[in-house]
Amino acid sequence: MNLIFDFGNVLFDLDLPAFEREMKRFAGEPNYLSAKEHLLKERVFELYETGGMSSEEFVDKIVHHSGVAPEKVVEAWNAIFLDFPRHRLDMLLELRKKHQVFMLSNINPMHEIWVADYMDRQYGLRNYDVLHFDGVYFSHLIRLRKPMPEIYEYVLADAELKPETCMFFDDLPENVEAARKLGIQGIWHDPKTEIADRLKSLNLL
Repeated sequence: MNLIFDFGNVLFDLDLPAFEREMKRFAGEPNYLSAKEHLLKERVFELYETGGMSSEEFVDKIVHHSGVAPEKVVEAWNAIFLDFPRHRLDMLLELRKKHQVFMLSNINPMHEIWVADYMDRQYGLRNYDVLHFDGVYFSHLIRLRKPMPEIYEYVLADAELKPETCMFFDDLPENVEAARKLGIQGIWHDPKTEIADRLKSLNLL
């Protein structure tokens, strides 16, 4: 079986509301809500996630609309990360003994760098991606994002996989549904539960 994992809230525990919470603290709630309206209208988050703007351009946009200092924007942006427990790294190595294991993530350059630094700081891993996955697909590098069907088609073609041989785990129902429409066995993961337990229940571990 080929196993494809989302990253955030499947493997790496996140506090997704943290960015807005911190921005409201730095900018004041009314000011940030006004800034958010402009950022969404200009598709700033989507563009950054699909390689349409650099980190500097992204931060500048948020600074422009919110008035928050650049270093505070970066602090808020990275505040979503909680923990990648060691046992999940061990789980991935165990899975690779029997399966091909891939990561498919909507992620941006700042978060990619933060995660790589975390893995080095926390576990002394400078190439966690190569060690734990047969392939890693980041939205900002392939310029596609979930739930666009093209991103799943890209992974299948690049890794030379047949959809019926793949299981895809994601915490967002719309991403799971998009995978299912292409013939991939999509499985919704509740972030409040442990992914290793789910894999054991499916006899994958």
